Amino acid sequence: MMGATTFSAIRQHAHWPAWRRAIGILFIAAVLALIARKLGTIDWDAVLAALRGFNARTLAPAAAFVALSGLLYSQFDRLGCHYAGHPLPARRVMAISYVSYTLSLNLGATLGGAGVRYRLYTRAGLTLPQIWSLFVVVVSSNWLGYALLAGGILVAQLVVLPPEWGVPAALTRVLGALMLAVPAAYLAACATWHGRHRTVRDHDIYVPSVGFAALQILLSAAHWMAMAAILFSLLHTHAGYFTVLGVLLASGLAGVVVRIPGGLGVIETVFLTMLGGQVPHGLLLAALIAYRAMYYLIPLMIGAIGYFVLEAHGKRGGG
Repeated sequence: MMGATTFSAIRQHAHWPAWRRAIGILFIAAVLALIARKLGTIDWDAVLAALRGFNARTLAPAAAFVALSGLLYSQFDRLGCHYAGHPLPARRVMAISYVSYTLSLNLGATLGGAGVRYRLYTRAGLTLPQIWSLFVVVVSSNWLGYALLAGGILVAQLVVLPPEWGVPAALTRVLGALMLAVPAAYLAACATWHGRHRTVRDHDIYVPSVGFAALQILLSAAHWMAMAAILFSLLHTHAGYFTVLGVLLASGLAGVVVRIPGGLGVIETVFLTMLGGQVPHGLLLAALIAYRAMYYLIPLMIGAIGYFVLEAHGKRGGG
């Protein structure tokens, strides 16, 4: 099942226009060149010294925020399961969500976010329309909260973009206002058309309540804020929290555009570009290495084990 999903995604990519593929290749090449240039200026002795300087008082709060972020993200799937109308136990939904998320972070959205979810939820008894409905809720929740936070930060000018990017302040405010309009329009649509539905392939698609929509947005915003709190804890107050949050949101968008699993190198480049002037490079890169280990690699090991446990659980027919 998972192979068929991946194959379908590959076929879709194969039909992209040639110019779109060319632009994507050029963009990735430019980012890789920037990464190489940035890494060439790093004092690696300072990085190692900063890594050795991390103690339990620094790592414990960061680890707590890692756990909180995963817990908040798993609630997206619970909302999705509720929307899809399937009474799957909360503990299993959260387990599937965590496994899918950790694999998605490291292996890409097609395999982890979509393929693993499809596999595990199918074995848990959800139909294809229910899985699709759940997945739409998960994805929309993630980006609605993102739009709320990024829009607010840009409108309030809490993060100043590097001058070399050539983006005027007025344009960033306009972009921020447009981003804020997305969750606002979604809430308005839910308030206006709640309960309206149509049948698509024998499955009812309905407009959720405004309370459901608000919960999506708030949970997502809290999830992104918990992610930023991880890095803020590691940076020893060398940068303000909302500055770290803004840079993290920028790196998240860059990671989606470049489509490198885990945003490998992209996150580091964005942080070095936007925070390199106020945070010592050694500390900044050490914090990013610790962040990647705590938020990507350790959860990947847990998620991989969890996947096989869920597979075995499915074979026994447990709920």
